Amino acid sequence: MTGSILLAMLSGVCFSVIGIMMRLGQNKNVVPLHISMCMGIVGALYFAFQINWKTWDVPPYVIIMSLCGTVGMIASMIFSKMSLKRGPLSPLWTATNLTFIVVTLYAALMFGEKIALMQGLALAFGIICVIFAANLGDQPKDAESGGKGMRTRLEYAFLLFLVLLGNSFSFLVIKDLGTRMMPGSEIPYIAVYRSHMYFFMYASMALASFLIVKFIDKSKPVSYKWVWGLGSLAAAGSISGMLMLSSVVDKLPASVVFTLNSICCILVACIVSVIAFREKIKAAWWGTIAFGLIAVILANIV
Repeated sequence: MTGSILLAMLSGVCFSVIGIMMRLGQNKNVVPLHISMCMGIVGALYFAFQINWKTWDVPPYVIIMSLCGTVGMIASMIFSKMSLKRGPLSPLWTATNLTFIVVTLYAALMFGEKIALMQGLALAFGIICVIFAANLGDQPKDAESGGKGMRTRLEYAFLLFLVLLGNSFSFLVIKDLGTRMMPGSEIPYIAVYRSHMYFFMYASMALASFLIVKFIDKSKPVSYKWVWGLGSLAAAGSISGMLMLSSVVDKLPASVVFTLNSICCILVACIVSVIAFREKIKAAWWGTIAFGLIAVILANIV
């Protein structure tokens, strides 16, 4: 039990590397789609070597679910870019880490997972944590003028909701395949097809990101050395996080696994932003840390 909890927390630490690399890439015009393209290439190559290609018997359900996860991730990045034109960055980063709410509700509805008292409290404090996190950072210059109308605010809120849903898809896929049993057995899909699932997710993410950057977004970095350097580090964090998350998803309730994952991701990002990026410590920073730690402690009382 303790080992599974620790892996759930470490998976969030690994995922935080992705956001840190995206932050580092801002000054080099390395956009999130550049990062996701590199993540996809490295991830697809890594999991391709884990697959026995001579005995290819992947069920269509696994392929479809994997592709759905990719569609969600790509959509999340597109909506993220759209939302930044209408509002600040901090709530956007928060929305990407609210996935534990969606996955917990999905597990309760689809698989009948009950939310115990301590898990429910951890979920509640996790929500409070991300509310504080939404108030970190500075407002963009165009927002300081106060010229945004109600329509822009509503569009921004709706886009954040779409970012949340899109980013949740990959985690829903992991939870679903980690809980749903294969026909006629007591073995979950992910126990047999973990590498296949991740191969499809990363390969399709690389292809989709490349096509969007090449023909639609057309963003050009200062140097592709930065793209591959930052992208490779993000890929290492992503692959490690995915492996840890999928290894415990069938051992603990979603309200524990994904709450710990998301909160640890937020906490690490907050600490790194102060230490490495010299961001000012505000009252919201202390609220984020305090309620995040409370959520982690409560989630460990199982």
